[in-house]
Amino acid sequence: MIRHPFSVPCFLAEDALEAISFDRGTLWLVAGFLLLGWVLARMTISRKKKAIQQRGESRETQRRLDSQVKTALPLSDAPIETQRWQVAMFDLQRELTGDLDTRIAVVQNLIRQADQRIAVLQELERRQQAG
Repeated sequence: MIRHPFSVPCFLAEDALEAISFDRGTLWLVAGFLLLGWVLARMTISRKKKAIQQRGESRETQRRLDSQVKTALPLSDAPIETQRWQVAMFDLQRELTGDLDTRIAVVQNLIRQADQRIAVLQELERRQQAG
């Protein structure tokens, strides 16, 4: 009797399936584990892709920051509106500084005049007490 070489494994596989005898609950449990494994694998892959993308973005940002040339003037590479605002602030600062310097000079002059008048009054008082 001649046997077909693939006939034996088929009988063995059928016997193994009969021995296991899956019921409906076990099949759902296996399907659930397979689905859970698939979801976890997808989450891991997407997390790794995001991490790689973020590293690339941070490298690009760092490269752009490193390539920028620092100048002596603050905000020299800022948008034109910001530069106009900065010029206006410098003008206001110069104007306020000038006003303050003028007022300080006036107050110092008034103090000097008051000191001179105090000295004159003290001299007159001393002469009056001596005389």
